[in-house]
Amino acid sequence: MPDLDAAGDFLYELMAPLEDMMLLEAALIQLFIIFVLARIFAEIFTRVGMLGQIGEILAGILLANLMIGDWTLASGLMIEFDPHEPSVYHEIFEVIANLGVIFLLFFVGLETKVSELRAVGKPSTAVATLGAILPFILGFMVIYVYEVHIVPHPDWFDHALFMSAAMVATCIGITARVLTELNVMDTIESKIIIGAAVVDDIIAMIILAVVVAVAGATAGAGGINIADLVLSVALAVGFVLFILFFCAYCLPLLRHNHRCRLAEKGVVCDEKEWSLKIDPFPLAIIVCLGLSAMALSLGLAAIIGAFLAGMLFAEYAQEELVPKIKALNGFLVPFFFVYVGMRVELDGFAPLIPLTIVVIFLAIAGKYIAGIIGVMGTDKSLGYHSGEIVGAGMSPRGEVGIIIAAIGLTAGAISREMYSIVVFMSIFTAMIAPSWLARSFKKKYTQDVTESAD
Repeated sequence: MPDLDAAGDFLYELMAPLEDMMLLEAALIQLFIIFVLARIFAEIFTRVGMLGQIGEILAGILLANLMIGDWTLASGLMIEFDPHEPSVYHEIFEVIANLGVIFLLFFVGLETKVSELRAVGKPSTAVATLGAILPFILGFMVIYVYEVHIVPHPDWFDHALFMSAAMVATCIGITARVLTELNVMDTIESKIIIGAAVVDDIIAMIILAVVVAVAGATAGAGGINIADLVLSVALAVGFVLFILFFCAYCLPLLRHNHRCRLAEKGVVCDEKEWSLKIDPFPLAIIVCLGLSAMALSLGLAAIIGAFLAGMLFAEYAQEELVPKIKALNGFLVPFFFVYVGMRVELDGFAPLIPLTIVVIFLAIAGKYIAGIIGVMGTDKSLGYHSGEIVGAGMSPRGEVGIIIAAIGLTAGAISREMYSIVVFMSIFTAMIAPSWLARSFKKKYTQDVTESAD
């Protein structure tokens, strides 16, 4: 057996020089070590056919929970989360992680075109709507039953709200990758899934805005102030709807007027090109940061502003921005997922395993049932197998559910235990979705899917 105490002492001595370094020097070394670990774990998981983000989360879990003597790697790096003695190095790491999630949601918004909302059709709209309502109700009820009747908790309402919101959001990136690999993007089920995901993203951001507003209005010992609550919800929904209206009506009008002025001057532009005489990338960064800050000032989550900022550029500068934002996210986003893993507390988690299993089951069931009802109820030509495919495609939560839980934890609206449950739920649904979706497709398209997989 290795001597963990001796290993812990060695770890402390190895990391001790960080305390005597200049702030910038120490922070750079810490970020270097974290990024290298994140990339190693991401590469391992990618090579075995799993999501690299899961590896990055696992790296964070090990950093914060793997004890080597009396120390963890996180404490050795001086980035361990301690609400009583906050470390400046932890705060630096937290800021970089938050920038990662802001630009991650900007990228999600960049791939969500408002024009596509009008073309998704009844099945997609029904699937997205039911896929928001059912998981939200199931998530709220499971926390209500557990924290009111089984293990009473004074903050059960806030816990239930954030659990519900985390169960609503779908991570379409996982599904889209599987659909591409199976070569089934041209099927009706794939089109319904992609269309539903567009609507689902909008609904998830509105629900998150409302949940953050409600949690903020109910915070404190004074109870719920109805006037403040109504105002907070109105601001949240109004902010989202205003940006959507601007994307749908104002931007096309501004672009049309701009192109008319160019035409009057004899300038001819390709419709697919960015017609402004400035680089869209720095403008996109400015808008993203500005709307993120505006969202925070309104009491909303910064990622809502970032998501809406991405939608502003989705119609007119997507091709120019996607590779640049991907490159930026390649550096920033791993810090967020490591940070997510570091906030998971494994000590004392064993009693919560039954609740975690129930949450995972309900999270999958909500999307699965919504897929079947939404498809079969709106298109009589599609049968049960089509509904099963759509339900499987909408089931992974991935990073979106984790982001919502992280917002709740940072705001003090949910406990570390509830946060850990959401993280494991998101990881598990992301892990099972690819194989489940492939099997569902093979039931209906046996020959085509088998040939594409060979």
